[in-house]
Amino acid sequence: MVPLHTSRHLAPSPAERARAVLARPNPATVTTQGGTLHLVDPACHVHRGGTVSLLLPDRHHLLDEMARGRTAATVEFTDTGAVALRDPTRSLLWISGTLTALDEATARMRALRLIRDDPDERLLDIGHGRTMVVLEPYLVVHSDTEGCHLLGTDEFVRALPDPLGRWEGPWLRHLEEDHPDLLMALAGACPAPVPLSRPRPLGVDRYGMTLRFEAPDGDHDVRLSFSRPVESPEEVAMEVHALAGLTDACGPF
Repeated sequence: MVPLHTSRHLAPSPAERARAVLARPNPATVTTQGGTLHLVDPACHVHRGGTVSLLLPDRHHLLDEMARGRTAATVEFTDTGAVALRDPTRSLLWISGTLTALDEATARMRALRLIRDDPDERLLDIGHGRTMVVLEPYLVVHSDTEGCHLLGTDEFVRALPDPLGRWEGPWLRHLEEDHPDLLMALAGACPAPVPLSRPRPLGVDRYGMTLRFEAPDGDHDVRLSFSRPVESPEEVAMEVHALAGLTDACGPF
């Protein structure tokens, strides 16, 4: 991977990038002494007390292991790009800690508290195919093109989750499929010379967006910073069009 080029300075911190991984529907692998479980969509939530909840399939053998007491585990989250890239992995997040399964009543109460701020429909699966487990972290590590970062649990919990997390994937796919002209205009705004290849939308967050150029000598990622942090898709539209040198905000939305 060629080092990331950036414009200006707005970018999420390592802890914010780690929190963003959990906000997206990324695959995860849970490893304990008793085995390994691969999850397509673990429906993760970070709680104010510092714990992380996951939804596991009902009656999985790992739940039997947890029934005997707290279970040491490492959960690896693979942050994958939303479009079909040559190398789809954007970052990796490892959280090591202890897992505890919640009974259905406790899980539903926790889900109700979550839904007040985060209307995540996946929480409705509790008791209908999925069981909530709680991970108490003691080690958090995030690795991407910016480096490998060991995060304190307090730092991890205090980091703001990105407001665009679950919306990011559909928007990037829409941009890729329906607005190649806008992507080309964004490529022209890159702060350094880029390869003569099709720009691909790699990611977007409250501070900016990243393009990928897949060249014969490797992948080149270029980050374009917004003029200010954004909080909604409408604000993203305004910033993206400004980066592309367009005066309207009706492009990819």
